[in-house]
Amino acid sequence: MAAWRSVLVTKPCKLSVKNLQLIYEPYEEENIKVPLEDITVIVLETHQATVTTALLSQIAEKNIALFTCDSYHIPNGCFTPFHQHSRLSQIAHIQRDMKLPLKKQIWQKIITQKISNQSKLLDFFEIDNIQLELLKDKVKSGDSENLEALAARKYWQMLFKNFLRDQKALDPRNIALNYGYAVVRGAVARSLVAHGLLPTFGVFHNSELNAYNLADDMIEPLRPMVDMVVKKLEIEDELDVHLGISVKSALINVLNMQMRLNDEDVTLLHICDVMAQTFVKSLKLNDTYHLKLPTLL
Repeated sequence: MAAWRSVLVTKPCKLSVKNLQLIYEPYEEENIKVPLEDITVIVLETHQATVTTALLSQIAEKNIALFTCDSYHIPNGCFTPFHQHSRLSQIAHIQRDMKLPLKKQIWQKIITQKISNQSKLLDFFEIDNIQLELLKDKVKSGDSENLEALAARKYWQMLFKNFLRDQKALDPRNIALNYGYAVVRGAVARSLVAHGLLPTFGVFHNSELNAYNLADDMIEPLRPMVDMVVKKLEIEDELDVHLGISVKSALINVLNMQMRLNDEDVTLLHICDVMAQTFVKSLKLNDTYHLKLPTLL
């Protein structure tokens, strides 16, 4: 059976491993045991958790995503297992020497799929998506006309009422989006590293101050999955500025949600690996055909 559990740690505790089970030992409360094979994600929200090295080793072996959080309880780091890629040097050189035309073609494919997924999400919520449907087929190499931004303006206006997407805003919807995106970004970066890629070298994002430019490129078609969760939470009237445990759990669980890839329904966490793997193949063959990007169900 595939792993399926997301673990959110909010209280001071000790985390260890025994008999291939995660042992959660909160202070003055009963211990909880969870089989490691059931876990896909662990988020350490508390800054007062002690994690044993034996558990960290098992987390690496089981390929479990482990996140830490900042003082605002937003994920800010992801533990990356050291699975040395057999051809790391070769891949690094190919990635570094990637030509501009290929970068532009890959970015075109990424943005086309992002807009397509945004359109599908609007349709899912029975919102008119004709404007985005028209835009998705007009994206040019390198998105030279910046249709991503145009689509985003229309998309946010239709998906949420009286809403402005702003990473620094403190309203519940923006905070929830930031949280979900941080989780997915960490998972993407983790997969890139696992496949021998250097996340700092992006195809579009290229900030010298950003160590995860490539992750910020590859996350784009996945963002609508987070948007879907936030929209559902808003409909159910569960959002507030403090993001309760149930809300955070729903946002973390986006990694276990499914999208369509290669005619199969697979989890977003698995999709991160496939995207990284096929990105490497595209680099080696100098084309965009082999890069596989997911579609909303």
